[in-house]
Amino acid sequence: MWKRQRRPIRNCFCTILICALSGPITSCSTPALSNLFAATSDFVVGGQIVPRVIQVGFVNNTPFRAIFTFGSYDQLNQETIPTGFGQLRLEGNTSSGQIAEPCRQTFSVGGGELIRLLELNQNDPTININDPRALIDGVNFSGAPLGDPLEAEPTEGTAEGRLVLSGVDFSCARTDIRDTTGTGLLIFTFEQDATAPGGFRIDYSFFQP
Repeated sequence: MWKRQRRPIRNCFCTILICALSGPITSCSTPALSNLFAATSDFVVGGQIVPRVIQVGFVNNTPFRAIFTFGSYDQLNQETIPTGFGQLRLEGNTSSGQIAEPCRQTFSVGGGELIRLLELNQNDPTININDPRALIDGVNFSGAPLGDPLEAEPTEGTAEGRLVLSGVDFSCARTDIRDTTGTGLLIFTFEQDATAPGGFRIDYSFFQP
């Protein structure tokens, strides 16, 4: 006897839910799903989930000091806290060393949501703001000498913040299943650009191992 086949209601619901949650990225697009399911953490002894580690570097190709905050967070987690974030005042025509950062769904350089989360959670013991003047949307570029009251102010202009997504713009994939560290390097480069809002822009490259 022919039997009516049941519809996979649960799977449909899950797909709809994923599409709804993926709104801040794009509406149920391939990049949204790639970001959602990208591996960013591992189980360690005791069953704890620990973020993998990624390497990040900054290159300042401008003659001015760049002042900014950077870090990672999970944009779909309402309780996310961007622990492991950093702040820099990078002098003109210099570069940073490689910086180890927790791998999460979003990595941000001066993004508004990163700054909002840090300001919202300043009372959390894991949040330690070392440079309040660097806790800004985007990146400030200053031509004032060190020690000047304007050394962290945008005397020369600003750059808009930059966001990149795990599984889309970079990967935390491991070369060995026993590793708890991701591979590859995220590089953010600051450039002068008269056509960009604020007169500066942030370029991005990902280097796989």
